[in-house]
Amino acid sequence: MHSILKLNDKDTIVKLWFLGWDFGRVYGPAMVVGTAAVFGFLAWNDEQTLLPIHGQDSRLTTLVGLDGIASPAFPFNLAAGLLMGAVGPYTHFRVFSVNEKLLEEHRIVIKAEKTGERAEGASLEAVRGWAADWKRLDIHRQLLAYLAAGAGLMAVLRS
Repeated sequence: MHSILKLNDKDTIVKLWFLGWDFGRVYGPAMVVGTAAVFGFLAWNDEQTLLPIHGQDSRLTTLVGLDGIASPAFPFNLAAGLLMGAVGPYTHFRVFSVNEKLLEEHRIVIKAEKTGERAEGASLEAVRGWAADWKRLDIHRQLLAYLAAGAGLMAVLRS
């Protein structure tokens, strides 16, 4: 995305943005919901663990169910699930407005290509600004995912 901000052709900027947007539109929701669901499952999962019976011979063990909430990994898995789940609402409330502007510009460009006319629409500066806004907002979504991954790693280390 960084390199398209340096281009001097707004049509190319919009087309390249659209390729990235279209990929994310198709695969993003499943990846976000799936990852959040896995972390949620791990947070609430009852884990069966063999533990030595207290005060007895260490060879004696018992199967103990560790409730997900009582697990030391619970708060980290919960945080990871919530952080990952926050990507959806963040996208809806913050990114969609920028997407709509760029999608409208993409429609103008594609229509002009089909009719053989010159695309009239927003200025190069406006398109660059929208692309820069989209990039900044996408970095925020990536940060949420990285924080979720970090919380998930902490959960693994606490298990």
